[in-house]
Amino acid sequence: MRIMTLLLLALVAVGAQAAGKTAFINSKVLLEQSPQAIKANTLLKEQFGGREQDLRSLAKEIQEMEQNYKRDAAIMSAEQKQKAEDSILQSRRRFQLAQQSLREDLQAMQRELLQGVQTEIRSAIRDYGEANGYDFIFTDASIAYASDAVNITDEILEILKR
Repeated sequence: MRIMTLLLLALVAVGAQAAGKTAFINSKVLLEQSPQAIKANTLLKEQFGGREQDLRSLAKEIQEMEQNYKRDAAIMSAEQKQKAEDSILQSRRRFQLAQQSLREDLQAMQRELLQGVQTEIRSAIRDYGEANGYDFIFTDASIAYASDAVNITDEILEILKR
């Protein structure tokens, strides 16, 4: 009986020691509020805002062409109808191509910028963990519950702002 108690106490002690100092961070907050993420989003808007506006203008132009066609189709000759339909079709194709190109370019730039932001965040977390003696720092994606007492998201945000 006494050996069983000692064994149980030893296991509890090993388990407590193995747990170490832990914390968690809210990765969503870091990816939305860190200066690096804000800068990346601003850069995306600056770089792709003009192309998005051009697409909106083209979509409006196509819509106007379609409305004019519907309105005037009854009085158009067959040749005029064909010419208007071809023009609308070409504009739609141009729109789809420009939209696809924008989407691909935007996604590529987002991946590139996100990778850089994530690298900076990981580095800040690692440096913070090493400097403060943490054994584990988890992200919110792998935590079912964590007390606010172990949430170091704000501390990491402060490091990223430096």
